[in-house]
Amino acid sequence: MTFGRPLLQSFNNGVLGMALRARGYNNCCNPEHTGEAKFVRFLGRLEPKLCIDIGANRGHYSEALLKFTQARIIAFEPLPKTFAVLSRIAISSGGRMSAVNVGVGDRCTELELHFGEHTELASFSKEVLDIGYVGACNTESIRVPVVTLDSYFSGENRHLLENGIDLIKIDTEGFEYEVLRGAIGLIELHRPSFIQIEFNRHQLFRGHPLHSFSRMLPGYDVYQLLPYGSGMIRVVPDDPLANLFEYSNFVFALRDRVGHLLE
Repeated sequence: MTFGRPLLQSFNNGVLGMALRARGYNNCCNPEHTGEAKFVRFLGRLEPKLCIDIGANRGHYSEALLKFTQARIIAFEPLPKTFAVLSRIAISSGGRMSAVNVGVGDRCTELELHFGEHTELASFSKEVLDIGYVGACNTESIRVPVVTLDSYFSGENRHLLENGIDLIKIDTEGFEYEVLRGAIGLIELHRPSFIQIEFNRHQLFRGHPLHSFSRMLPGYDVYQLLPYGSGMIRVVPDDPLANLFEYSNFVFALRDRVGHLLE
């Protein structure tokens, strides 16, 4: 086969790279490029009441939710210097947004948060430090409090869920699995319409393919966000082509409530 020759592998890699980007991979980090802006605008048309932003960083996703929806937003961010930026957004939101200065995981504890100049790479996971660009950046660490979503929304915060949950967005640099594991009770009881996770090579180093996330979320169909406002496409989570450890965003949609809107 002509294109299988060694001299043509650079060409093949270029074609493969373009195909992956068109499929929704490696379009970091502008929300218009990733497809997240299109999704948030779609969400706004459904008139959501409550959205939860986990790993909010400097609040770009929360700002999009404020702009394109009328939802109440609860944003979690453990790193103090990015939380300061997030807090200013919450203060200016007219009461629609709350910023919470804790991490989210699968148990209530304190954990070491690894971070550096590029705060969007901050992670609780030691394994992802073995990723070259992550380890080179995350040279500092700080101990921070961590809660589970199950614990946070019990007791005095239970009233926040009186209108249900429309979206849980999780961007925790390889800690997404733990966030979901600490929210199983909440998800089973309130059945959020959408759960969005960032997926990357971090999941390779943590041993969490997309298939493992789908097994935690029965009753949800999986969609991959497509770039530049192209929408989203349904994927089969046990298909190897849906388990590529490249930067992408996946949305789990509750089949019985919103599945018909995505067909």
